Amino acid sequence: MMDKIIIATVNCKKDLYAVTADEFSAVAPNIQLGLLHQYIKMKGVNVQMIESDVDRISMDHLIDIVEKENPVLFGIICTGANPSSSTMHMAGIVDFYEKFKQRGIKVNNFVWGPHPTVLPQRSLDETGADFIVRGEGYQAIVELYNALKNNSDFSQIEGLSYYQLQDDGNSKEYVHTKDAALVKDMDTLPLIDWDLMNPKKYRAHNWHAFGDINNRSPYAIIWTSFGCPFPCNFCCINNLFGKRVQRFRSVDSVIEEISILVEKHHVKHLKILDELFVVNSKRINEFCDKLEAKGYDLNMWAYSRVDTINRDLLKRLKKVGVNWISYGFESATPEILKQAEKGGKASDNVDQVIRMTRDEGVSICADVMFGLWDETLDTMKRTYDFLVNYNFEWANVYPVFCYPGTKLYDELEEKPTNWKIYSLYGYECVPRATKYVPAHEVLKFRDEAFVRYHSRPEYLSMIEKKFGLETKEHILRMLAKPLKRKILENAECLTAAR
Repeated sequence: MMDKIIIATVNCKKDLYAVTADEFSAVAPNIQLGLLHQYIKMKGVNVQMIESDVDRISMDHLIDIVEKENPVLFGIICTGANPSSSTMHMAGIVDFYEKFKQRGIKVNNFVWGPHPTVLPQRSLDETGADFIVRGEGYQAIVELYNALKNNSDFSQIEGLSYYQLQDDGNSKEYVHTKDAALVKDMDTLPLIDWDLMNPKKYRAHNWHAFGDINNRSPYAIIWTSFGCPFPCNFCCINNLFGKRVQRFRSVDSVIEEISILVEKHHVKHLKILDELFVVNSKRINEFCDKLEAKGYDLNMWAYSRVDTINRDLLKRLKKVGVNWISYGFESATPEILKQAEKGGKASDNVDQVIRMTRDEGVSICADVMFGLWDETLDTMKRTYDFLVNYNFEWANVYPVFCYPGTKLYDELEEKPTNWKIYSLYGYECVPRATKYVPAHEVLKFRDEAFVRYHSRPEYLSMIEKKFGLETKEHILRMLAKPLKRKILENAECLTAAR
């Protein structure tokens, strides 16, 4: 047995991203994987990190590695670059464990991530894993390793779920230990090892690199905070943390990491991971002051709400290289926004914010969704018309999914049995039906809206004028690859049968 921990992602990208996987999707560093790796290493434990999805390591090959290395503890990380993608990754992890069990490898193992944190017992049952590590997991993984290595008790380790074999040798009892406390001081977390997570391996979102579409690498993601204070009922971003809270790194720590990425790894394209980056004006001004002093040539993007930004912040952010802001508009119908418990004043002054963002030379990625409970085809069309009216540089168009850990999921009378339905680009995708629109029509509307929006002559003309012919041709190549949808094929079959 090797005296080490292996932590890995599972390569299920083809299932999750289908025809978009090769050229059009991003290839992104998994920040949580990188942080867990460095924390474990900081605690003096030998740890190996495997990015199966990035390095295109098949499930069978990953199992070969685990069998050969025979570590004390092996962990699967159930999330992508964005923590909200945890549920769709669970489908691939269930598939992985089926192969893992067939091989009969006797290595202590766990699954970690936002999805298994909120559904620990179900995750144990679906995977057959030895443990679920809940919450942030930093200390729990180290303590579990030490307990297994020393053959000592692990029942007092906070943030663990597992089955305990009873004295009769046949029955098992489900054990769910006390939740672990959140990290209080974010600067106690180590910096990611960017020599190991080499930015040359990663590739920016296509829209993020508009105007430089053939140079999407090197690429990196920086985090400055975890969590979000707002109560949107469709959002699962706080699953890992167990509460609605936002905790911040010091700006000095953020600038130090950006400096490493730029000066050592020549990163230009940089995503700010925070679910809500533009939320505290004083902190944003400090960030801009210290980054501006560095004089870097960056192309960054970040999330903001329309009610947390102003013209002065836009000016400052643009000057340090924030060329894109992603606004969560969600819906053009105020009643639908209210139903989503969007919170704040997100529907106020939308027009003013859009215009001042453009005035300051910042491009907009517009996030909208179709399928909240009271949605009709008319309200969905209203949101589509909103996109067309402003002719945004990019539109992320989502159906509504009822993610575990959200109010929408709790309200479901019948829980999903197949996590592949949560894959936006996957064949088995099934979004939420509304009170008036069945699921297949929601998905059909979403898919057609995405293609129709980005293929409009006025949109393509704007893109060519602003970003050049190569970017326009890239978009047209993407639109020429339609997504295949099982639910739509079935609906067509039923219609034909009638």
